Amino acid sequence: MKKLLSLPPNLVGSFHDITGLPRTEWFCTNDPVGRKLGSGGGSAWLLQACYEAHGQGRTFDEWLAADRRLLLHAGGQSRRLPSYAPSGKVLTPIPVFRWERGQRLSQDLLSLQVPLYQYIMDQAPASLRTMIVSGDVYIRATQPLQPIPDADVVCYGLWLGPEIAKDHGVFVSSHQSPTQLKCMLQKPSVQTLGQLQKEHFYLTDIGVWLLSDRAVKVLMRRSTEAGRVVNYDLYGEFGCCLGTEPTMDDPEVRALSVAILPLPGGEFYHFGTTHEIVSSMLAIQNRVNDQREIMHHSLKPHPSMFLQNSEVEIKINERNRNLWIENSHVARGWTIAHDNVITGVPHNDWTVSLAPGQCVDIVPIGSDRYAVRPYGYNDKFRGHVGDPSTEYLGHPFARWAAERGIDPQAIEGGADLQSARIFPVVANVHDAGIVLRWMLGDTELQGGSMLWHQSPRLSADELSAQANLQRLARQRQAYRVQNWSFLARNYAHSVFYQIDLDDAAHEFAANHIAEPSA
Repeated sequence: MKKLLSLPPNLVGSFHDITGLPRTEWFCTNDPVGRKLGSGGGSAWLLQACYEAHGQGRTFDEWLAADRRLLLHAGGQSRRLPSYAPSGKVLTPIPVFRWERGQRLSQDLLSLQVPLYQYIMDQAPASLRTMIVSGDVYIRATQPLQPIPDADVVCYGLWLGPEIAKDHGVFVSSHQSPTQLKCMLQKPSVQTLGQLQKEHFYLTDIGVWLLSDRAVKVLMRRSTEAGRVVNYDLYGEFGCCLGTEPTMDDPEVRALSVAILPLPGGEFYHFGTTHEIVSSMLAIQNRVNDQREIMHHSLKPHPSMFLQNSEVEIKINERNRNLWIENSHVARGWTIAHDNVITGVPHNDWTVSLAPGQCVDIVPIGSDRYAVRPYGYNDKFRGHVGDPSTEYLGHPFARWAAERGIDPQAIEGGADLQSARIFPVVANVHDAGIVLRWMLGDTELQGGSMLWHQSPRLSADELSAQANLQRLARQRQAYRVQNWSFLARNYAHSVFYQIDLDDAAHEFAANHIAEPSA
């Protein structure tokens, strides 16, 4: 099965070097810069780009029929998850599950997603050759799959309550024909869902769609005008035209046969926001509490703490809940609170104090510089910089600027917070620590204001576009090499002997790490 990924533009060129995944199996591209294509148009663009690169003289129909493929949408700005915006949410490192066997210390969201999609595709009829999925979710099926019907479109859903379903698309079917789609609704109200249940079932869409070649070609036609891919939504437009009584009318789409299936023992975890990487990881770790299934007995002061690929020199206590430290050095001079996410921090001797809800991301730029990005745990990076409701670091951006003698309207890059140039790029680790403390609130710190004003500054979008992802990956690998020996020594309280030990052996050999004691 060929994997087609839509990624942030800066990641496309370095994806294979960072992941080590083969180009023969994995194809990467990005949506055209400055154009919004939607999930339908984005799928058409991805298919078209892969065909142009690998069509090898075949017609599109011949190329489509020659192989099976997974389309995984993992681009976007990641406004609500700044820490992994430069490298893409799909490469978010994921801690080993405390109840699982054979996972890798280097695993990421992508490596956890693909096995289920491969399994589904292996069970699907030969006519279903294209699967479309989202890159910021982790889906599990804890029971065997039911037979997959031979239809033009097959969609998986979950039985979820109205309080969750109201924020998603839902598949509606009658009690008499539960696998036959009647219509698809987008974000229906709780009242609407309550009325539906009298004579209907509804499943919440989890974004796993299988399409026949016929359905793919219909989607391509709807996503293209005069030979140019346009904005078209797979769920809100194409999906709402499917079924026996669709809410939108398109005869060609309505003519496609559709089957709706609940994912057996399905579990759905979203990794789209800062809050969700912690809450979803906590839910995954706590899905098994049977002590006989858990090999190691963690000494974590609080379950919502996740430390990986890092060197942490401070004492973590039970007050530090909702904590995520990854690819970072937290030196002895640091003080942390709760609701803190710390990523990308190089080795340092800083004296930094994080208040509740303050997060830090350090992004490598060029060969040796660093961009300093503090932000808030619930920041969305949306809104006008002068609007009192636009938050940054958990407070109105205008207030943050005023406290530092900055005119919000004078900040270059645009009025939208995502495009405002507020993140300084400094020449060394020492300067990064000074300007970080100033941005976090130590406004009396000598040199902080001067560094911020005199340094070149980037917006959130520019950070993602200019990040040196190879440096980011090398730093993560260096921290992980340090972690291996500690995990081995601390095996009674670590995941060491439940991970993929073959992978561990290769890591020890490749990085010349001393073998652990018997």
